[in-house]
Amino acid sequence: MKKKISKYLSLFFVFMLLMPTNVSAEKANSLGSKIQYTIIQPEAVYSVAPGDSLKYVLKVILPTSPKELAKEVKNFTVTVKIDKDLHTEKVSLRELKPIDKKIGLTMNRSEKSPNNTVSFIVKDIKALGDKKEFNIDIETKAKKGMKGEVFTNSAVLTYESKDGEEFSNGQKDISSNTKKSNGTLKITNAVYDDTSEIKGQTEKNAVVKVFLEDKEIAKGKSDAQGNYAIKIQPLEVGTHLKVVSYFDDGKDTKIADHDLEVLKEDKTETIVEDIKKDEEAEKAGDTEVAVDDFYTLETLKDYLDMAKGLNTRNVSKEDSARLKAAIAYGDYIRVKTDPSTEDFKEAIDKLDEATKYIRKPYMNGYSEDKFGPNDKMTRAQAASVLARIINGKDPKGEFSSFKDISAEKWYAESIAFMEKEKIINGYSDNTFKPEKEITRAEFATILTKIVDIDDEDNIRPMEFNDIKENHWAKKSIDIVTSQGLMKGRGKDKFAPNEPITRAEVATVLNKMQKKNPNEEFIKKYSKNPFKDLKENFWGYCEVLEATGN
Repeated sequence: MKKKISKYLSLFFVFMLLMPTNVSAEKANSLGSKIQYTIIQPEAVYSVAPGDSLKYVLKVILPTSPKELAKEVKNFTVTVKIDKDLHTEKVSLRELKPIDKKIGLTMNRSEKSPNNTVSFIVKDIKALGDKKEFNIDIETKAKKGMKGEVFTNSAVLTYESKDGEEFSNGQKDISSNTKKSNGTLKITNAVYDDTSEIKGQTEKNAVVKVFLEDKEIAKGKSDAQGNYAIKIQPLEVGTHLKVVSYFDDGKDTKIADHDLEVLKEDKTETIVEDIKKDEEAEKAGDTEVAVDDFYTLETLKDYLDMAKGLNTRNVSKEDSARLKAAIAYGDYIRVKTDPSTEDFKEAIDKLDEATKYIRKPYMNGYSEDKFGPNDKMTRAQAASVLARIINGKDPKGEFSSFKDISAEKWYAESIAFMEKEKIINGYSDNTFKPEKEITRAEFATILTKIVDIDDEDNIRPMEFNDIKENHWAKKSIDIVTSQGLMKGRGKDKFAPNEPITRAEVATVLNKMQKKNPNEEFIKKYSKNPFKDLKENFWGYCEVLEATGN
């Protein structure tokens, strides 16, 4: 939130981030995050007939002894979602037997979802004894005859730390490899951390897939000459990928694969040059306002006014108490006789830290410097944002039954959560259509399932020429407009069938959560990271409030 920070320091920190380091995040170092889990596939088979048996093994390996693990981790669960074309027949634990309320092994055949799930549940880690490695046998049968690489099983680890915080290592999709490589595959471009496409040559008219570990992250097809270009999201330096090509014309089958690593382009010279330029500017007197000029009585008053205006109705007792303590200390420094710069700094820093727990971001940009305020909101984006608000954090360990929701997608668990809560529905063909734009009428309907209606019998909706009495979403639109959550686009037009924009969503959800942006404070102190969000844009402060800036 602090705007007046030296550019030199910012560049220095960026430079340091590019330097090699052995320091890892606390979460990454936790023993829970180091629990290994994988699904061992059956021996390669190219085709199966209905009723053919396939046996999988879920292998779980602890990073240390159960006794040591229990010092940091309260419990953990590894859940496997079985491919929809497989039927789970039997599950068994090799190394030990389930113990009531301590160690469990469950098999769930949901009527709603075509996928079966198997869970290895450890509520009492010490009950595992001195064993560190466990194998769960999963016996399945094919529901129908198929050939080619067809079966994909997902696994996800969730665990709870000793202090009660929940974590998830994310879903791993593991596809059964059905045949050894016998085709050709070339990659013709280097893949850097900003690369968005993998190009190469393979068999003509072949399916080409890109895997991150065991997750399929991209897919495409080669042309009649065997050339392919697969779009990918830029990945971190050092990421290992596998590109696999599949060709089958009914007579001949060819498979080939190629491993590659995401490389780093050397941008150090540019950063060093920027630092040199900044050093020269500093010597010339062209520098940011000094730190002492920021930590003043005027700044403290601004921070106090902002903090006192925050809505703490729906925050935790701890976060509310933290804010009250910071305000009390700030008030003390404000009236203190002869306060020093250090006094102001301590008071402002306390307020800044405390308000971050109240103004928690619930929307993200596409990247660090792009938000897309006028972009149309997709169904996946809406599900993700709303799930984060309702759940208090990003959902973990959820599986969706929609056939077009792949487990490796960034939105999979959020959509699964919203499906479970019956807030967002799919379509009659069991699809969700995550990339489809969500309309203003659809968004209004979703809101009515979330918000508390003050007095449904005393609704005074706005009148719109494009909303007739028989409109399918009229009641929902009446509710959200009477509650002041949504407005029309113009005096008498609601535009129910037009997509809602990301800035509109930020505005609506700020109102829903009673987050009232302090425009004067935001424009004076907030640091806007988004290059596509200008201060004269109507939703400038709404977007910065939604993103916690």
